[in-house]
Amino acid sequence: MTKKRLDVYALPELAPELPPDGASVAIDVLRATTVIATALASGAEKVVPFRTIDETFAAKKAILESRPDAAGRILLGGERKGLPIEGFDLGNSPDLYDEATVRGKTLLFTTTNGTKAILRCRGVVLTAAFVNAAAVVERLLRDGFSQISLVCAGTDGQYTEEDLLLAGLLADRLTLAETGFALNVQAEVAREHWRQTRSTPLVESLSASRGGQNLKRIRLSKDVADAARVDSLDVVPEYRVGEIRLDAAFKAGK
Repeated sequence: MTKKRLDVYALPELAPELPPDGASVAIDVLRATTVIATALASGAEKVVPFRTIDETFAAKKAILESRPDAAGRILLGGERKGLPIEGFDLGNSPDLYDEATVRGKTLLFTTTNGTKAILRCRGVVLTAAFVNAAAVVERLLRDGFSQISLVCAGTDGQYTEEDLLLAGLLADRLTLAETGFALNVQAEVAREHWRQTRSTPLVESLSASRGGQNLKRIRLSKDVADAARVDSLDVVPEYRVGEIRLDAAFKAGK
């Protein structure tokens, strides 16, 4: 009997050609995947990820040329170097994506690292953050994938502790629930690191991470606290056909 595989990749470029019949989970805790989960939980219709700012502006232009009536339902969101992008509606702070702002809207979204990680993934593609970790684990276990790849976004080509910490939590929960996984070395390391640090308040660990320190420098420390609300959202964002929507068929705990 072939064992199931659970692999962690500290950076998207370290991931091989991922299998189209497996599941890939994109992780960018601070802050893209936290924002995506928050936006969809707040009622956004969908999130469309882009690699570049120019692609994002071009997509909005194309939508409005074909559907001028959609102007009030399109929002541009994201960041470069952690800061809001000129001409965009929203930055990359989770608390900006509340129901009053995003319900029923299409979010065209680009970030320095997170959206690139999403677009690197293959197969069934989910996005995970601490805020929706339990829901993502439940979905992965429910569907019984033979291979699960956890793809961390990192920052500017360097690994980030916060992404690997979430990868470790996911690996820990998956292997506790099901013993049949074979792990790559990075998955074993990430799981052990999570087990060694989980007694530390998560907000402290995230604040001390590379991403947390970057946010502190630009006075966005509140985003760290928002990203540390473990299992606060029962949503599973799934990327398919160029856009991220909620897995409407999935209900956590059902």
